[in-house]
Amino acid sequence: MPDQPKKVDQMEAKMPLSETACEILAFFRATHRKPGARMTIATLDSHFGTDPSVAVAVSELKQLGYVGVPDSGTVELTDVGFDAIQRDVS
Repeated sequence: MPDQPKKVDQMEAKMPLSETACEILAFFRATHRKPGARMTIATLDSHFGTDPSVAVAVSELKQLGYVGVPDSGTVELTDVGFDAIQRDVS
């Protein structure tokens, strides 16, 4: 069953994103312009390298509700994440 975005704590929402998280949102903005867009972890690894910071950034984005992780190999842009890239939060 896919993870559902959680309600975002307003304090968390005001925390600055890590550089890698910002880069992942920018990559979504450049390549996928709609909510629900999916990207594989393999694509992220190929674009950013297999640095552990990618996994940490995905976890950070998931915690803030910007992405969902429907399975271990896929990241999905949520409505909240789509709104964020439209506002250019990164």
